[in-house]
Amino acid sequence: MSLKKIVGDTALDFVKNENIQNKTIDLAGMLFPYMGIRKKALDLYITEIENSNLSTDAKIVSVLNAKQTIKKLKNQNSIAEIAIQNAKEGTDFSEKSGVDEEWFDRFMESAAFVSNQEMQLVWGKILANEFERPGSTPPNMTRILSEFTYNYAQAFRTLCSMRVLLVSISEEDEITNAIWRNTIVFQENMEYMNKCGITFELLNELESLGVIKFDSLAGYASTNMSDKKVLVCINGKVIETTSHRGDDFPVGNVIFTAAGEILKSITGAYELEGYEEVIKKFLKSNNVTVAEECSYYVQLLGNEIIVTRKES
Repeated sequence: MSLKKIVGDTALDFVKNENIQNKTIDLAGMLFPYMGIRKKALDLYITEIENSNLSTDAKIVSVLNAKQTIKKLKNQNSIAEIAIQNAKEGTDFSEKSGVDEEWFDRFMESAAFVSNQEMQLVWGKILANEFERPGSTPPNMTRILSEFTYNYAQAFRTLCSMRVLLVSISEEDEITNAIWRNTIVFQENMEYMNKCGITFELLNELESLGVIKFDSLAGYASTNMSDKKVLVCINGKVIETTSHRGDDFPVGNVIFTAAGEILKSITGAYELEGYEEVIKKFLKSNNVTVAEECSYYVQLLGNEIIVTRKES
């Protein structure tokens, strides 16, 4: 009995039967081949090998290969299930979804090697995002995720948490622009960044990976901030600035690439203690005038921003 026959007639037939019984199979579409892998399939697979006419050495090799194959299938299964769980209701997972089949095949082939649960969550959410918006995932994302270790993911989440809301205010106290920007300040705050686990070497590695652009000297700026008064909102706190140079407002040493933006969209941020003081120091060192006390309240109601002046 050949290994090929065992795979075709027993283990994968069992997997197929479990797939048919899966309640979500009608929704799985292109994910169908990766759904429903169970330990019982591996046990059945190994039993068939042990009862075969293969030599002892061949049986050992076949069992090892079987375990590796089922492990890969289980990894793909986990990521497929995460994608279905995280996709918006009504997402089309079928061949008619518009997702490029070659991209999908390469993605799932690489997904087979992802065993870490936290990283499986990342892969699953990226896959869900692609089925929600076919063609939106940058071509290099599969390569990036394949090299995206758990330590990189932790550091990337910290960078995602370093964000502020910039609200440009006219002389008439009207909002003229409002934008969320990640303000990642390294050069003037190395000690703080190192405490957060962000080093110069790590930023260079993330840039080489393709998720950020890192400029340790000149830095980056947010455009269309012609009004001199800009409110910088961080974790419910507001910093009032009263002047800055030109129409650009400094936003630190790091920006996200297209792939980084996609990853950021699925990454949960957390509150960084002391980050407000880091931003104040950064702004002052970049010729931005910071008021001693803020004269405004800023409220966020869903997507609506409400700014009111404090009473004198």
